[in-house]
Amino acid sequence: MAKIPLRDRIRELERVYSGIGKQLKEELLKIGAGNYQELEAMKVKEKAEKLIKRLNREAIRWANGSITEAYKESYIISKTRLELLGISQTLNFDRKKHRRTVEDIRGKTIDDLLKANLSIKQNVDTYLYLMRTASQGVMQIQEFGLDDEEAIEGIIAAAIKEGKRPGYAINLIRAYFQGKIGDGQLIKAGSRTYDLKYYSRMVARTRMRKVQTEAVKNTCEQYGNDLVQVSDHSTECEICEPYEGEVFSLSGRHPEYPQLDESPPWHPNCMHNILPTSEEAIEVSKRWQ
Repeated sequence: MAKIPLRDRIRELERVYSGIGKQLKEELLKIGAGNYQELEAMKVKEKAEKLIKRLNREAIRWANGSITEAYKESYIISKTRLELLGISQTLNFDRKKHRRTVEDIRGKTIDDLLKANLSIKQNVDTYLYLMRTASQGVMQIQEFGLDDEEAIEGIIAAAIKEGKRPGYAINLIRAYFQGKIGDGQLIKAGSRTYDLKYYSRMVARTRMRKVQTEAVKNTCEQYGNDLVQVSDHSTECEICEPYEGEVFSLSGRHPEYPQLDESPPWHPNCMHNILPTSEEAIEVSKRWQ
């Protein structure tokens, strides 16, 4: 279970976002300050909105199937491992907890993706606005983000210092944003921007790792098992290193092993997961070392 679950599912989401990202870039790069036409811009806007609606549908469909599948896979592996360790199910476990956990993470995954898709729409609108104002020679640029505002201020300041005409600065600003569109930086999340393929892969990996971890914790609760071990990837990550390969207690009541205060994934794209273990399994493992 050290592997990211369901890699084919992750690649499926990547392909959807990557394909639509390419189509969006093609559409947006049709519009520039030098060839701006309102009618053409409206057509591009309509096409972009259709692509984003499709992205929303695909994101919901993907999350509904993939998150559920990843949970089931992890549950079966954990259940099998616990039974091999000779641990029996407890009688007081609420089996509905499995369903509630899947619904919660599935909802958060959909929320991540739909918010990202909304930011694509906002960036498309901003880009078209920028091209319209630049074509009119008006230096009124809507916010793309703090870095972009600083870049624009720097371009304008340099143009004034060098005694350039206003059109010179406008063309540089246009080139700056067209370069950004060309790089596919259409998703804004927090203070950062991402291309569609990278962001979809990051969300898919992180949320599927999260649902995998929660399946292990729920299955341990179902079987009355307290100990888990974190996977070992020989990482040099400062966040993950204190946990890697270590055994933890889920309840915090074990006399030897500390409580797992925070479960993986510990950061976006985190590779780590947990597996059920027991004192007997740990003892056997020590003998083989």
